[in-house]
Amino acid sequence: MPPIVDKSAKRADIIEHAAAVFSKTGYHATKMQDIATAAGIGKGTIYEYFRTKEELFLAVYDAWMTEYENVIRTRTAAAEDALSKVDAIRDSAVEFYTSRAEQAPLLLEFWAHALRTDNPAFLERVRRTRSFLKNLGASLTAELVNSGWFTEVDSISFSELETGISDGIFLSWVLDGRSFPLDKAYTFRQSVIGLGLLSNETRPILADRLAAKLKKGM
Repeated sequence: MPPIVDKSAKRADIIEHAAAVFSKTGYHATKMQDIATAAGIGKGTIYEYFRTKEELFLAVYDAWMTEYENVIRTRTAAAEDALSKVDAIRDSAVEFYTSRAEQAPLLLEFWAHALRTDNPAFLERVRRTRSFLKNLGASLTAELVNSGWFTEVDSISFSELETGISDGIFLSWVLDGRSFPLDKAYTFRQSVIGLGLLSNETRPILADRLAAKLKKGM
């Protein structure tokens, strides 16, 4: 009797090896045989799970983003208050990027491919994560305003801006060869924004602490 194959585990293993190969040689230069060799399987086995290289490429991105989103959901659900949720999102982003530091350029390739390919699934998946982050950010901003921590601000506009700033920090980190500590950069960003949006009632509570972080820098 042939051994029972755990298809979900096998699929995840193929995705993990594909991510490593794509990161090393890039999407276009990578061949399915390269991934099969890295995974120690026949090329035909990959085609049992993924019809094309592009489908596998998307599966890598989807796996990464699904894990990232689930971590944020779990941590924000467990957070005690709005400020703790802010820290949870920041820490999740830093951990996600730093844990994939060697593969960070692959995220940029995903985004570029999403804009080039005629396969709408890529851009839809990219936008799904961005919508998740923007909606969470808008909801959290509204919570901070309603709880009195933040002054009145349009939560949707702020969330759009915040998402762009976060992407920009990541891009700078990659392009600069990870020359600065990502956690300190995100904390610095959080301090700049926080100091600017604190309400008159809460400013005396956090102003000195945030000002010290701004002075210290990254």
